[in-house]
Amino acid sequence: MVCHLCRATTAKKYGRTREGHQRYRCRTCRKTFSERPARPLGDMRIPLEKALPILQHLCEGSCIRALSRASGCHQATILRLLVQVGEGCERMLAELVRDVEVKDVQADEVWTYIRCKEKTRERRRIADPDAGDSYCFIGLERHTKMVLAFHVGRRDAWSTHDFMAKLAKATAGRLQLTTDGFGAYPDAVHYHLGARADYAMLIKDYGAVTGEEARRYAPPRLKGTERIRISGQPEQHRVCTSHVERGNWTIRGNLRRFTRLSNGFSRKKANLRAAVALYFAYYNLCRMHSSIRMTPAMKAGIARKPWTMAELVTAAMAA
Repeated sequence: MVCHLCRATTAKKYGRTREGHQRYRCRTCRKTFSERPARPLGDMRIPLEKALPILQHLCEGSCIRALSRASGCHQATILRLLVQVGEGCERMLAELVRDVEVKDVQADEVWTYIRCKEKTRERRRIADPDAGDSYCFIGLERHTKMVLAFHVGRRDAWSTHDFMAKLAKATAGRLQLTTDGFGAYPDAVHYHLGARADYAMLIKDYGAVTGEEARRYAPPRLKGTERIRISGQPEQHRVCTSHVERGNWTIRGNLRRFTRLSNGFSRKKANLRAAVALYFAYYNLCRMHSSIRMTPAMKAGIARKPWTMAELVTAAMAA
């Protein structure tokens, strides 16, 4: 063993530390030192072999309390692990998913809430600016099923511009874009994508809910759709949001914070952002998609094989 101080090779074993690490003592300079194992999770002391199943179950719909009971880890430890890895996943995806050649992109928003719903926040006069309704903007490529960009925020013009800025950096070349009828999209698309986007809106007309149907917890019946060209020359048969809406269903089933009629909502925006980033990194790089028989990253040419959760954590912590 080489001494850390004098670089001599005469060190010998000299007991163990309180954490169980081997201690050494140099015979030349008489100094003691110990070998510290590498920490892939930064300053967190949870073993990697224990953290990987926790992160895996977080991406498969498990909640924090259930994981705490199953793993024996405190809830605060699981949340800290989620935030640390999730923030790394967000940085890693921003570097990895960049200038991807795409053809057909669909965008939509998924609703959730932080701390309480918007009406409750207004009624109780909660001053927290993050409390209330929150939306996750998602940009999905139709053929590769890859989530190109996402953004967590309010359903307003500012968040729409932030989302479109991320989508513009993630894509390259001319593309056809389809969104719903949200009024903030046209200005954001024109500002960030400009002339390289053939942009159209798909507006759905829902009928009035009356009688017995009004008592169901379900959306109203769809009466019809209208395709509106906004800019460029979009092909009418490609104006569709069904694929991204099907992806929203997958998110609600696999991400506990988006499950309706449950207490799995987020209490902090940082936790919600980290959970979304971790899930989309797992979805793009690790999860085998049933329709394309590979991961979306493999279909898009970004990865050559499915990533393991260990590889995902290593890349996230290095980002």
